[in-house]
Amino acid sequence: MSDQDTDSQNNEQQYEQPRYYAELVEQILSELESFFATGLEEMFKKADDHLFDSAQHATSTAEQNRLFEAMNALRESKQLIQHGFIDELSFYLQPVSELEKLPEKKKEKPKGGLGLVEQTEMDKMVALTGISSKAASDNAESISQLIKRLKELAQYNDHIFHGEALEPKIICDSLHDTAEKTQLEDDQRLVLYRYFDQVLVKKLGALYETLNDLMIAHGILPEIDYSMPDYEGGDYVEEGSEGGEEGAAEMPPTTTSPPVPPGGRRAFGSGMRGYGGSPMSGAPAGGAPMGGAPMGGAPMGGAPMGGAPMGGAAGSAPMSGGVAAPRRAFGSGMQGFNSAPQAYSAGAESSGGGPMADAGASQAQGPVGPASQVRQSIENFIGGSNADVMSGGGENYYSHQQVMTALTVLQEPAEDLSQTPLVFDANQIKKAVLSSIGETEGGAVTKAVHHVSEKTIDFIKLIFDAIIEEESITDEIKTLLLSLQIPVIKAAMIDSDFFVDDQHPARLLLDKITEAGVGVSEHTDPVYIEIEKVVRKLLSDYHEDVIAFEIALKELNRLTEEIYRKARETEAKSRKAVKMAHAKTVVLQEIRKITIGKELPHGIRTLVLKVWPSMMFNHYMENGKANDEWVELLMILQKIIESVQPLNTLQELEGLGLTYNDILTAAKGKLDLCRKNRNVIESVVEELSQTYEALMATTGLPDENEPQAEIPSLEGEASVGVSGVTEEVVSEIESEESIEELSEEERDFSLDRQEAMAEPEPEERDPEEVAREKISRLPEGVAPGAWFIVYNGEDKPVRRLKLAVILVQDATMVFVDHLGNVVIEKDAEEFTDEIDKGLSGIIMQHSVFDHALANALQSIER
Repeated sequence: MSDQDTDSQNNEQQYEQPRYYAELVEQILSELESFFATGLEEMFKKADDHLFDSAQHATSTAEQNRLFEAMNALRESKQLIQHGFIDELSFYLQPVSELEKLPEKKKEKPKGGLGLVEQTEMDKMVALTGISSKAASDNAESISQLIKRLKELAQYNDHIFHGEALEPKIICDSLHDTAEKTQLEDDQRLVLYRYFDQVLVKKLGALYETLNDLMIAHGILPEIDYSMPDYEGGDYVEEGSEGGEEGAAEMPPTTTSPPVPPGGRRAFGSGMRGYGGSPMSGAPAGGAPMGGAPMGGAPMGGAPMGGAPMGGAAGSAPMSGGVAAPRRAFGSGMQGFNSAPQAYSAGAESSGGGPMADAGASQAQGPVGPASQVRQSIENFIGGSNADVMSGGGENYYSHQQVMTALTVLQEPAEDLSQTPLVFDANQIKKAVLSSIGETEGGAVTKAVHHVSEKTIDFIKLIFDAIIEEESITDEIKTLLLSLQIPVIKAAMIDSDFFVDDQHPARLLLDKITEAGVGVSEHTDPVYIEIEKVVRKLLSDYHEDVIAFEIALKELNRLTEEIYRKARETEAKSRKAVKMAHAKTVVLQEIRKITIGKELPHGIRTLVLKVWPSMMFNHYMENGKANDEWVELLMILQKIIESVQPLNTLQELEGLGLTYNDILTAAKGKLDLCRKNRNVIESVVEELSQTYEALMATTGLPDENEPQAEIPSLEGEASVGVSGVTEEVVSEIESEESIEELSEEERDFSLDRQEAMAEPEPEERDPEEVAREKISRLPEGVAPGAWFIVYNGEDKPVRRLKLAVILVQDATMVFVDHLGNVVIEKDAEEFTDEIDKGLSGIIMQHSVFDHALANALQSIER
């Protein structure tokens, strides 16, 4: 054998050697995934609770609306932010073999005014950069030790990441970069930052300690100076750069590095200090550093000479001679985060030519459990894998291609998809496949369909059975989902990763159809019509190329986005109309309280019945009534009404003479800020002044101690008794334009006659206190933006509606349909009672495919 062949064999042996501490690397990844998955979920929950609670106690309608809008924005961005954060962070958590050094972060100047949204009890505003700096300072010693231990671990297993990737600034920047890509407004991002600090950053110390203890337990013990931490949270310290760790300089010299294999990745095992040759070669001259490898050549607590880590889990590292699978990507073990890391947008380059590729599916953690476990359960059920079928399967079976061709024939879309039966008949599909193949074979069926293909159809049936039973999906949308049963069968037979890949476009399409059709309950619905177009096109175009699903998904997004853009606009108008109607009611109730038992001279009717209510309405719409300005408006109006009542005695006349100028001045001060036309304002002020002059000119009044004579009316003026006040309110404003038709500056007050004539009910408790109590009893998850099945009366079908707004003042819940139109209003207490009785209920927003897959797996494991 030539020397060249010997070198080649040696290199191949190096590539095939196992990576030591594989189990430890997996444990570290799992600890990180658990920490961030739990923390991100808790972060959004705390932010949501804070915003909802703040909205309940808002002092103005405008503030309440802002808080609800922020809550909805965070809910809508939750999944994007969670996935984006993991993608940002996962780039830095790639193996050192894929990323030789961490890229430099972009140096961005903080935006002016960037700070955390603080509660009133907190003392100061803190910037996101301040959060990371404080965390770095508080945990300097732990971070320094962690970086050294991870660098030490990298000498034995280059699947580990750089320790600097867990610095607080990297973690904080990952969230910041993610938030910058969303549509969140600045104040909404600041709420997010605040709870990111509380829930995640402040707990980093415990994470660092856990990881350090984990490595200590596995014998990763580099020489560490405990007297003074050398980490100050400054710029990244790159390996080999000036100011690098002392530990790097203390490494004993290694033998010549083996050649880099194709693809730019260095030889397997070449990063394991002391294991540059064969597994039995022991340590190089000079031995391993303190805590590295004891006698026998195995790293302390790590791998014995045989190769696999001591006590290692099955599958964590192969025995000597087997090729180790690539380390799974960070985040693949987190439910709902099974995606590959994205390329860093700043243009940083890694040693391997880019981010690490997707990890092996068998190592991933899918939404329904570990991918390897899911795969094994399904293969046990179907009795094999797709590979068994594609390889031919034997002479007694029809080929894979023949089965796929037959399924494509059966895929032909029906004339009317709305008539698709809500049933998955697996046996009928199998018979139809055989019949279709037989027609192409001279009319004779001479073979069978491979049992793996048949059982795959049976498993797909279990998935669709779960979809059929899902109450959160309407029958109209189920018909479209059931129309795709053949394409889904084909996708499962083509792609061996179909059941473990939660990003498969076929699965995403089913989820998108369900999401887009959440409020669809009729086949004539415009959203149904658009979805049907996409489904019909897919049924016509899809053969065996998965790109057809990707095209359908993009097309569905494009078609429905325009519809839902208009729906959002309609919903915004609906919310505004509801709030305006509510404001009208509140203003009318206050006017009733003030005018009851009073008479209203003709000269001030325009002021009291039109201009002043308009001013109160505008103020309430913008600021609510829990403020001093609202109280002042009511007090001045009350003084005006009381001051113009018929005079009975000389003493009352004298009292009016002392006060009417003050009342007139106060009224004019408020009216100067009114948005009404200046001529109208001057006119009502003049009329009020003339009314006072007429009252002051009253003669013939008795002394209060003398018997009262008949009270004269105002000369030249007519007055209205209490019974006529509400009629006057209506008659004065019915000729006005509606609020919706006026500009913001000209917005006026208008009332419905029936509402105006209603008598106020006696109040024993503060109605707003009662309302807050009702809202506090709403079940968890009931908040604007959530979807519900809403009880619509004994003899009417339930409706599928979205909660648009909760009016805190009277605990009214307003529901809209999927096109944004107001459908029904509910009292919070009434709705809580309906949910308790099962008449109404929340529609859970989850992946329909994942939910159905989980049910199918439970069925086969029973």
